[in-house]
Amino acid sequence: MAADFIARVLLIEDEPDVRESYIDMLTMLGYKVDSADNGVTGLEKLQNNKFDIVITDLNMPVMNGMEALRQIKKKDTDTEVIVITGFATIENAIGAMKQGAFDYITKPVSMEHVKIVLSKCMQRIQARRENKKLKTMNAQLSELNELKDKFITITNHEMRTPLAVLKGYLDLMDMELEDHNNDDVTDYLKIIGKTVDEMVEMIDDMHNLSNLSKNRKKTQKTLININELVNEIYDEMHALFKKRDVSFMLSNSKQELSVLADRKELKRAIRELVQNALKFTNANGKVNISVSQVSLNKEIFITISDTGIGIPNDKLDLIFEPFYEVQDVMHHSTSKTGFMGSGIGVGLSLSKEIVESFGGEIVVESTPGKGSVFTIILSKADTNLKEDTDIKMQSVV
Repeated sequence: MAADFIARVLLIEDEPDVRESYIDMLTMLGYKVDSADNGVTGLEKLQNNKFDIVITDLNMPVMNGMEALRQIKKKDTDTEVIVITGFATIENAIGAMKQGAFDYITKPVSMEHVKIVLSKCMQRIQARRENKKLKTMNAQLSELNELKDKFITITNHEMRTPLAVLKGYLDLMDMELEDHNNDDVTDYLKIIGKTVDEMVEMIDDMHNLSNLSKNRKKTQKTLININELVNEIYDEMHALFKKRDVSFMLSNSKQELSVLADRKELKRAIRELVQNALKFTNANGKVNISVSQVSLNKEIFITISDTGIGIPNDKLDLIFEPFYEVQDVMHHSTSKTGFMGSGIGVGLSLSKEIVESFGGEIVVESTPGKGSVFTIILSKADTNLKEDTDIKMQSVV
């Protein structure tokens, strides 16, 4: 029996010898069986017990099988009913199926036929059970997403006010102590100011992720020269790689490739992936960013590859989940560039949301201990678009 649970079967049959033979057959097939000698007794048992399947003879005294079927379906539509009938009354069996019976078995009963009918019946029951589980899980996920959004909104609001006050007073202190000569105080103020700025940036990340997830963020799309954008990112970040003793290489396309997107947001998505590669690549490792085009389908690939620690296969589906960290959270180390440094776990989620908002996708391949390859795939834009479309070419200033 193809099922992960033992189905409970109620057999309704008025002839004692026939009933016993059916019970033996159903038990041999792996079902838990109870029995009743007529429809009234069967309905009484259904009042106090849950059965997955009812097998009933159609021709019985006290209450026939057709009336028992109607009463059973009235009580619980999920209870499957299989009727037993003779060759001469198959028309009645077909009528029973119109009333909601799953199928019918003809007399004399064949064990092979019973096995086939019950197997199909179990498939329907299993499918219904799985659908109920999925609906429950979807409802729970929906509730969790709602709680997550509320948490982000409340956190965003509640943290911005004290941080704004803190930043304001820091600026005042800086002005008051502008002419002092205490280097230690200057250093302390710089550290506090930098920390406050990092907290503000974290809150902004959470806010931006929430907005992108709800498709509320409005972006101004322009034609972007990808080679120039990637060059700009390389120029801005190569010093960070040098500081960590990680090789950072750039391979641009020889063609001029453009995409239609919000320049600021796309730059942010690429930077997040490059920064992620830096964080998880050991000293003396390598990170490469390249731009290429697949000419047949006019897609542009922006690929960030590294020789870092890699990602376990069972974690690949989770890395783009908000607030998720691959490494053990008990050893969380906050850093944007330090090896194995972490933030609040929204960087990759933000990159994915940004890229997908432009109709693109991010593909990842990784081998633990050898490195990872993240590829942003975007459609190549038509560079022949005219000015009156309100789309202008953006290049690096």
